[in-house]
Amino acid sequence: MVQESGPGWRVSADIHREMLLALYIRDLAAIEPMGTPALAPLSPKVKPSAAGELARESAGELRQEWQTWFERILRDGLGPLDLDFEPDFIQFDDSPSLQQLLRAHYGTAYTWTQSRMGEYQDYCRRNTSERSILVSEVFFEHELGAVGSTDVHLQLVELPLAEPRAWFVEPNTVLISQSLVHDAELFRSYLGPIISMIK
Repeated sequence: MVQESGPGWRVSADIHREMLLALYIRDLAAIEPMGTPALAPLSPKVKPSAAGELARESAGELRQEWQTWFERILRDGLGPLDLDFEPDFIQFDDSPSLQQLLRAHYGTAYTWTQSRMGEYQDYCRRNTSERSILVSEVFFEHELGAVGSTDVHLQLVELPLAEPRAWFVEPNTVLISQSLVHDAELFRSYLGPIISMIK
C-alpha cells in the first residue's frame, strides 16, 4: 500500500486481490456485468476460454451471481483480503453457476492474480513518485489546504485495466486503471471532479 498526505487530505493506493480474481473470472467467462461500475477489460487480455462451459440457460444466472459477488466486494471494503476460500467454495453455495466456474478455474485464476500482484509491486516502484506529484497537484488545485477544510481521505484501487479511466465508488473510493498515471491531463480530468464531490 502507498500512502500520501498533505494539508487537509490523504490518499491511499493499493491493489485488491479478490477484485482481481473476480475480474479475471468475468473476462474468462465473457460475463457482461449488469451494474456499475462497468470496468474495462483486464490488461493483459484474458482469453474468454470458459465462455461456453455453462449451459445457455445458466448464462443469465452466472451474470447475476457474478454481479452480486462484485457488489459484495465493493460493499465490504477494499482492504487486503485472503484468497484462501473454504473447501468447495461453500460461501458460493447460493451461486451455483459461479461456484462451478470457480471450482473449475480457481487454480489458474489464483496464479494469474498472484502474477498481477507481483507486477503491482514493480508498478509501485516505477510510478509512486509520478502518482504522488499528480495527486498533490490535483488536491492543491482544489484548495484542500484552506483554513477550515475537512480532512479528505481518497482510496485508490489500482487495477490492470485496458482503458486509462477511473470509476468512482461512494463514499471515497476510486477504481483506477494503472495506465492512467501516465496521462497527467486525463488523470486530472477524472480525479478533479471526484475530489470536488467528496471534499
